[in-house]
Amino acid sequence: MAATATYQCKECKKPFEARAADRARGWAKFCSKSCKAIKQTKAKTRRSNYPRHDGVSPMKHKFCEDCGAPAVNGVHGMDGRITWHCARHMFDAQEHPFSSDALGQW
Repeated sequence: MAATATYQCKECKKPFEARAADRARGWAKFCSKSCKAIKQTKAKTRRSNYPRHDGVSPMKHKFCEDCGAPAVNGVHGMDGRITWHCARHMFDAQEHPFSSDALGQW
């Protein structure tokens, strides 16, 4: 029979039994999968100190490729390049994936 020991869950702090070999591998830190998921969710809530851009406000360092005004968002092209556009030109830059322009000569 495998050697077991009592450990404390890192999330709910309840004691639980686990194999000593699992603990040596770095496992047996949580009493259940739900406690592990709660801990992972808490760790992923905030990765950066800076807020995400809202896609509407003008950016300080990106400019529209059509008119040179501050850009509000970018469009990823098929070549992997991002083209930046202001609010006025943003709609014109987006192509529907099934439009004749996007599909080419079909």
